[in-house]
Formats: sequence, structure tokens, C-alpha cells
Amino acid sequence: MRVVDSRAPEYQRLYATLKQLRVERHLTQTQLGERIGLTQRKVSLFESGDRRIDVIELIRYARGLGLDLTDVLDRAGIDHTRPD
Repeated sequence: MRVVDSRAPEYQRLYATLKQLRVERHLTQTQLGERIGLTQRKVSLFESGDRRIDVIELIRYARGLGLDLTDVLDRAGIDHTRPD
């Protein structure tokens, strides 16, 4: 199994997209954190790329933004289709 570094382009696009989606919804990091049960610090660490987000946290993050996980991945330009 290949381990992807949290500084990889895919992660950087994801982190930038998470921040952009939050800002588009006029939410502070604190407000989003309260919606999804995370501290402002943890939201900040995800958005800056200083902490890699796991899939469960990413799903919670998407829901807190009123989106599905696939919506977030699409916006970040990350291919999530099943390989043939």
C-alpha cells in the first residue's frame, strides 16, 4: 500500500478546498468546529496542512459544510472513482 505524504499535491488541494468552502459559507474555524465537534485549533491544523485529516474527520467536515464527501473531493479535483 502506498502512503501519501500530507504535503503531496492532492492533500494541498484538499486542504485549500476545505478552507475555501468554509469561507464561502461565511463560517469561522470556531463555528465550523462547533458544528462538527472539533476545536478551532484542529480545524486550523487541517486547513494549513499541519495535520493530516482522516476519512472520518473529512466526512464530518463535509457534513458540517452541508456537503457530501464526494462534493468536497470533486471541488478539490481528487479522483474518487473506483478503478476498473
